[in-house]
This record gives sequence, structure tokens and C-alpha cells, in this order.
Amino acid sequence: MRKAHYYDRLQRWGYVFILPTVILFSIFLIFPMIDSFRLSLFKWNLVGTKIFVGFENFSKLFKDKRFWNSYLVTLHFTFLSVIILMFISFWLSLALTSRLIRFKSVFQSMIFLPVVLAMVAIAVVWRFMFQTTGLLSILFLDVFGLNIPWLSSTKVAPYAVILVNVWKYTGYYMVMFIAGLLEVPEVYYEAARIDGAGFWGRLIYITLPSLKNTLILIFVSCVIFSFGTFALQYVMTEGGPSRSTEVLALLIYKEAFEYTKFGYAAAISVIFFITLLIFSIIQVKIFKSRTVY
Repeated sequence: MRKAHYYDRLQRWGYVFILPTVILFSIFLIFPMIDSFRLSLFKWNLVGTKIFVGFENFSKLFKDKRFWNSYLVTLHFTFLSVIILMFISFWLSLALTSRLIRFKSVFQSMIFLPVVLAMVAIAVVWRFMFQTTGLLSILFLDVFGLNIPWLSSTKVAPYAVILVNVWKYTGYYMVMFIAGLLEVPEVYYEAARIDGAGFWGRLIYITLPSLKNTLILIFVSCVIFSFGTFALQYVMTEGGPSRSTEVLALLIYKEAFEYTKFGYAAAISVIFFITLLIFSIIQVKIFKSRTVY
């Protein structure tokens, strides 16, 4: 009885300690999300009276070419960023956990350094590097004879932004992969070597199956972070040229704070939220069905 009473008291104190976090979480995240649904049913320019228009904002939304352009731009940015980030970070983690490379901690620190830098500062520096007189443009012109319009071409600018995004976050996902690789028992690899398995055999039949949960976690977080990108495009291109880098988060910002269409911006944010919610539900089901025990 005393033990049960002790655990009851411990549980009550646990609720007390997490209460401040729950309150802050509700005020700054849950309430604004709920209020966005309510605001999406109104026409409002911040200073005037709110006019109830029902689902008119959503009806306008699905006919808006600019919205669909931003949606496709976001999907394109997310798709390429996720593939490149996971590919590069995975192979870097394999290299840095092997016995062939010396001074691993130095290389890990160098690759991880962009992660701790502010995105705004990174975007400003890369924007100057991408300019006609910037370091990267001069380098490509002198070495390869190529004059690449990094941020002024609708065909090149989206990939220039993806390049910066990959450069910043590769170290983050590399560390997650390294953590997963260190959990794989070395005896598996030793047994595989004795049986004559080569590098690719060990990779396919030991490494990848053992990293299943890590791969799912990295994939989900990478999609969510890439889909919600804002600061990179806002600082580097402001959505240009010709809206080729105008992602959904940037469109929401412009509709709300540049055009003062807060109801319409809220409607876009609702679609934004529903898209991520659907993806999260799908990944939860995949994660439950493929969990390695």
C-alpha cells in the first residue's frame, strides 16, 4: 500500500512539473492552430471588422494559380532535399564510422558546424556568394568557364536554394545516422565476414535492416522540416525569380503581412497543416507496422 501511495504521489508531482510546459505549449502552439481554423472562415485585414465568408477563402484558394505554384514548389523542394540529404548524410556516416578514416572527430565537427549557425546568417552569406561578383560565381567562371545565374534564373534558383539547405542540414542527419550505426552489434559484421559477405552484402542484409527505425525517423523529420522551410527562401530570393522559389510558408507570410489578407493566409495555413497531418498519420502507421524489436 505504501509503495502504491508513493507512486501515486510521484505521478501527481510529475503532472505538476510538466504543467508549465503544457500551458506554454497550449498558448503558443495549440491555441494559434485552432484560431487559424476559425480565422480562415473570415475576411479580415487586421484593422477592420471581421466579415464571415464561410468557405469562400478555400473556394478561392483552390482556384488560385499562385497557391498551386507555391504548393508544387514546396513539394519539389521537399522531395529533392529529402533524397539528397538522406543519401549524402548516410554515406558520410558510413565513412566516419569506418576504420579507414583518421581524425574522425575533426571531420564530424566540420560537417556539423553549419547546423549550429543561424539560417538567416547562412542565407545572407550564400546570397552574396551567388551574386555575379560573388565567390562561387567567380570560381565557376574561372575554373569551368560557366557564368551561372544562380539566383536570377527560374531554372537554377530552386536548385541553388536546395544546395544551401543540404549544406546546412547534412551534418544534423549524419549525426543521427552515426548514432544508429553505433547501435548495430559488431558481431553481426564479424559473422558476415567469416561467411564471406562483402561490403554490399553487409550493407544490404545487416546495416539497412538494423537502421530501419533510424531511417524512418530521419525521413519523417526531414520531410517536416523541409516542407516548413521559410527563412532560407525569404532571405535569399524573397520567392523569386518569378515565384520559382516561393514556398507555402513564404506565401502565407506575404498574404498576411504584405497584402493584409489574414483570412486567406489562415486558409492556406490550414491546407499546410492538413498536408503535414496526413503525412504524419501515414508515417505513424508505417512506423508501427515496421518497428524492429
